[in-house]
Amino acid sequence: MNNAKLAYFLDTIKHIFSLKRTKITLYMVVVLWLAVVTQVIVNRVFHEELRITEAFVKSNAEEMQSSIEVIAEYSGGFLSEEDKKSIIESLADAIGLEIDREIKVDKEGVRTEYYYYKKAKQATSEIKVVSIEQEEDAAVKTKHYIIVRLGISKSIESIDRYKSKIENALEKLGVNYQQITMQFDGTYEGSLTAAEKNDIVSLLVDELQGKKAIEYDEGDLYTVYAYTGLLNEYIVSNGYKVNIQIAITYNELTNRTKVTLATPILNHNW
Repeated sequence: MNNAKLAYFLDTIKHIFSLKRTKITLYMVVVLWLAVVTQVIVNRVFHEELRITEAFVKSNAEEMQSSIEVIAEYSGGFLSEEDKKSIIESLADAIGLEIDREIKVDKEGVRTEYYYYKKAKQATSEIKVVSIEQEEDAAVKTKHYIIVRLGISKSIESIDRYKSKIENALEKLGVNYQQITMQFDGTYEGSLTAAEKNDIVSLLVDELQGKKAIEYDEGDLYTVYAYTGLLNEYIVSNGYKVNIQIAITYNELTNRTKVTLATPILNHNW
């Protein structure tokens, strides 16, 4: 091979490897950017959930407690007695709850409940599978609902972690639709003035980048409904989007004022 042909061959090899390096470099850049974008999305979702907790902590209330209630409709068809118990056991396992006694059953008319309740020093846990018979198109059909309630007296920040665990466990069970209510409670000594109540509400709404929608002031009960774009879920009330509820109540017997922050709204059904 003469010098000219050798030079041409070497240049061709360099060009090929140069193109290959460029492709590899571009591939690595794309992979790294995808990793960064994915992490940003994960951090954003987690941070938005955590901001609710952080906002309430900034209220400087005493005796803080947090709770979560998840109501999901099971659409997987027939559930036997063992199936219902298995659902309760799998959810208990997901949140680290030890089932150390029998799962109870209550039957009343068309409604049947399989449930497990446990109260510890700093937490309460309740898991239910509720079955309700309904008449549809001249036939009796049974709808199943899964309810999980957790209440934490201390370390209220951990409620966000439990929320994710419950959602993941329900996803594995094939449950798609979920109604999730998060609630935070705290107290202040004595009866608060109108200005003090307004300051607390403004702090919580501003921290969540929200806007007031509806406001009721009945003296010992002050309720505000607001909306924030940080949360995906909302309801419509009187033509307004709502996904934050703040309730401030005064108890004369204890001489303490209770402040409650809930998303999307307080729910005491079931």
